Amino acid sequence: MTNSDPRPWGAAAPSGLFKRFLERAHTADSKAWARLASWFAPDIADVERLGFRARLHPRDNLSEKRVLYTPGRFDPAELAHLSSLIKEGFTFVDLGANCGGYTLHLAAKAPANARLFAIEAQPEMARRFAFNLAANQFDATVQLDELAISDERGDITFTINHHNRGESGLQGEGETITVPALPLADYLTERSIERLDAMKIDVEGLEHRILAPFFQSAPRASWPRCLIVEQLLATPETDPVALAISQGYIVERDLGRNVILSLP
Repeated sequence: MTNSDPRPWGAAAPSGLFKRFLERAHTADSKAWARLASWFAPDIADVERLGFRARLHPRDNLSEKRVLYTPGRFDPAELAHLSSLIKEGFTFVDLGANCGGYTLHLAAKAPANARLFAIEAQPEMARRFAFNLAANQFDATVQLDELAISDERGDITFTINHHNRGESGLQGEGETITVPALPLADYLTERSIERLDAMKIDVEGLEHRILAPFFQSAPRASWPRCLIVEQLLATPETDPVALAISQGYIVERDLGRNVILSLP
């Protein structure tokens, strides 16, 4: 499934029974109503969610499905914490940006001189993000980069998960493509990012591979003051939360799956 519909945002607005059940799912923040709505769901739906306009694809991406049906359940603590950090010159990096849920939510609140960088290696998801970006007026504050962040510079193999595109990554089984990659320190340098207020990183278990060389080589002044990352308790040797704590970060909130850390 690709974002090939040439119609502008709004042309795929929900209608009929789907619209009725979708409104109830949204209003009640109800998984039960969301399941009913999903029986009638089209391939795409144009809606306003989390403060921005979006064209969402609920059939092949769990993140888009969550934003569409129950946006109140889409990482509310993480988004609230990031929103509390917004100030003049706010700088944010969204590593593994998906359809734009984090970045566009913050862009709707950010001042004109904010700088938000979205990194998405998967071409189809980058196209979806770009469509959602164009449907809003955030172009001045948001930069989308279609590439991967890894531990080395060069082309790498990226695997596509067509059942849940949010689980695509550098590991896995399925269709593979070649994408350009940069170390995180190089990316920040090339984008002239000297101070980073916050970073969300969601790269399907390879966070340690990215963060370990970054902490070793990048000046501490360039480290994100706030870091939101998924903890991997089953593999403590590659748990990015443990790695960040070893580098001086402290846990602000442990949300079970995700952890919010800050750098004193």
